[in-house]
Amino acid sequence: MERKSKNQVNKKKINKRAEIRNQKLKTQKGITLLVLVITIIILLILAGITISAITSDNGIIQNTGRAKEKTEIANEKEIIEKATVQAMENNKYGNIGEQELQEQLDRETGEGKTEATDVGEEFEVVFTESNRYYIVDKDGNVGEAQDFTKDDNPGDFTVGGNGETLDGVEKPYEISCIEDLVVLSNISRGKGNYIENGEIQEATKDTFSGKQFILTKNLNFNSTVSYADLSMTWKYDEEEESYVIDETSTQNLRELLIDRNGVGFVPISEDTGSTYLMFAGNLDGQGFEIQNLYENTESTGGLFCSIYRSTIENLGLTNLNITCNSGAGITYISAGSNFYNVYVSGNIIGGNSSIASQVRGKIEIVNCYNLAKVQGNSAGGIIYFDDIEGTTTIVNCYNLGEILGNQVYGNVSGIIGWAYSTGTRNIINTCSLGSVSKPSGTSQNFYFLNGGATVDLENCYYLDNIINEKVIANENSIAFSKGDTSIIDKLNEYANTHKYDYAVELYRWKLDSNGLPTFEK
Repeated sequence: MERKSKNQVNKKKINKRAEIRNQKLKTQKGITLLVLVITIIILLILAGITISAITSDNGIIQNTGRAKEKTEIANEKEIIEKATVQAMENNKYGNIGEQELQEQLDRETGEGKTEATDVGEEFEVVFTESNRYYIVDKDGNVGEAQDFTKDDNPGDFTVGGNGETLDGVEKPYEISCIEDLVVLSNISRGKGNYIENGEIQEATKDTFSGKQFILTKNLNFNSTVSYADLSMTWKYDEEEESYVIDETSTQNLRELLIDRNGVGFVPISEDTGSTYLMFAGNLDGQGFEIQNLYENTESTGGLFCSIYRSTIENLGLTNLNITCNSGAGITYISAGSNFYNVYVSGNIIGGNSSIASQVRGKIEIVNCYNLAKVQGNSAGGIIYFDDIEGTTTIVNCYNLGEILGNQVYGNVSGIIGWAYSTGTRNIINTCSLGSVSKPSGTSQNFYFLNGGATVDLENCYYLDNIINEKVIANENSIAFSKGDTSIIDKLNEYANTHKYDYAVELYRWKLDSNGLPTFEK
């Protein structure tokens, strides 16, 4: 019995040891599995970090691409700098010429690799392989690299940059090239033709009532990259006064539009007294500019000829060159329309104003300014002929352009050339800074009245040296001298107090390098 008892005890001990050993094995297996799982997780995390490091926006691939692009841009800028220096040295006047610049670029890169174009006050240098271009000023300073992409649907503003269909309402029509502007002119007037879905179509008149248009980039009529397809040939149809796509022509659209012996751009819409025939859409420039627009016509001139209940905003029309019988930079006729954040520079000869020539109905003009020279029989810096009963409100604007009248009896002023007939006209927080003159008689610094019209001025300032024996200061306008910072305080006090009282937020003011009030923006 004693031996059996000992055997049982030994057996129990053995079983216990086995149980402990098995438990240790299970624990070890659990630990091993846990370690494996943790190891896998760590490897996955490391793999994710590695992939992210390689493929993210700041990853190795992207950084490598950026480094390569930076190197290419640096090389391209160096090529341009060398070419411009050599072109200036070869010119006996030390200037840069388009042909001389192109010759030097060809020496640096080989023929066909670059395209140098005189685009007005500057040169444009395109590198055809990288699809980059640079702006070079007349002193040889090279601007930053800019990418350009060709519009695959030239003249078809109903197709977006990604090929999507645009409806002009929730998805605004896109003006992305000069061809789009020309086709808009054709369709708004019901003349000429255009391409749709690869087929040439005859233009059918459309006023685009209530439709929205946006400008997607700066468009320079002199530039090659502002045209979608310079291989497409066009001609000017004198009978219809419009441009048409014509395979038998030998000229592209750029050649026609910048030809100083031609008519230049044909304004959008028509010269008509019927509002139902006018352009009735809206254009948002989105802060971009239309540059170097040229027109030479015995008719009316402007980007538009007539607009009805339209809003034109956030647009610069710069270095324009218009010779016409009557007209303005933005539009000849404005009926019940508004202008916000718009500016104009260049020359308007034979026209009447920078923004609008004939104003009808209720009009609001806010944060607008003129730098253009306006010379006509009669002229105004912002608008000219306010002739139909309504409400004209001009707020937070200024004229710094030269306003010249050709006729002895013409009406000339710095802001409203001629306020005629009854109606309410308010000029508020606005400055008249440019010279105003005509052959004889007197001009006014802010407005000229006739036909029982009245104009109210509020917080309006004029540069004291524009007043002389032939220029009269309107009642309630306030004189100031260059460099007077108190004027900026007063302008900004109104702008701050009434910041949100209008359709757009009022710009703040500052003194420019010449001591004159201009906008902070």
